[in-house]
Amino acid sequence: MYEITVIYNHPADPAAFDDYYWNTHVALARKIPGLQSASFVKCDTLDGSTPSHYGIARLVFDSKDQALAGLGSPEGQVTSADVANFASGGATLLFAGDPDKI
Repeated sequence: MYEITVIYNHPADPAAFDDYYWNTHVALARKIPGLQSASFVKCDTLDGSTPSHYGIARLVFDSKDQALAGLGSPEGQVTSADVANFASGGATLLFAGDPDKI
């Protein structure tokens, strides 16, 4: 398993982010070859304060090679380029292989 995590900073307009993310970006991401699963969660805090980030997307592939191929495909390139259309606060990508069990 290989996972790409996208950490989204707070956007200028959260409602516009949500609308675009769910109605446009997700449809593009679903076309990435080799993508096994994807999820998105909004960040929260235990004390009710504003979280440091807006949301986290997780993209799961069978392997690093599959992830590289998927991101390098035309569909992956279109999806990657689309982030600039809605993530006004910016985003950070993290890449990780198989998790260690605790």
